[in-house]
Amino acid sequence: MQCLTYTTVAVCTTKIGLPWMKKKKLDYTWFWEQLDAYLERANLKHSKQRNSIIEYFLDLDDHVSAEDLHTYAKDQGATAGMATIYRTLNLLKDAGLVDQKQFSDGKAVFELNRPDSHHDHLICTVCGKVVEFENSQIERLQEEVAKKYGMRLTHHSLDLFGVCERPKCKGRK
Repeated sequence: MQCLTYTTVAVCTTKIGLPWMKKKKLDYTWFWEQLDAYLERANLKHSKQRNSIIEYFLDLDDHVSAEDLHTYAKDQGATAGMATIYRTLNLLKDAGLVDQKQFSDGKAVFELNRPDSHHDHLICTVCGKVVEFENSQIERLQEEVAKKYGMRLTHHSLDLFGVCERPKCKGRK
């Protein structure tokens, strides 16, 4: 793997040319504590292989498909198969630690479900670019709509689809 390091981000290219963003190590204590609690409730144990896959997932810190996680893990020397990757991602989803999304290309991607933040998505249906955003007006409006219809929101997901205006987008006219 070849990496170029900038002040806060290292841009790495795998053997097959996929770029990976490696950000500064974040504090994932909350994540491991919630996973421990889930595993105990489910009467499951940690395994070295599962923990390695989870570490790779946390390294990527992005919208990650099972295939991309598998490629990254292999580049790091892991021997886990696709079935193990899927089982681990599904376990994290069941534990409430990751969200599974399906954007314009139909491929499932997973992202960390951080307890202290919320964001929505803009997705280009042509090139697949995903933009995360936060908007307090949208959040307030959703609360107002729920209240109007006698509902108390517990959570929500907002994905907006369109065609981006980047010059490099294949769909730009």
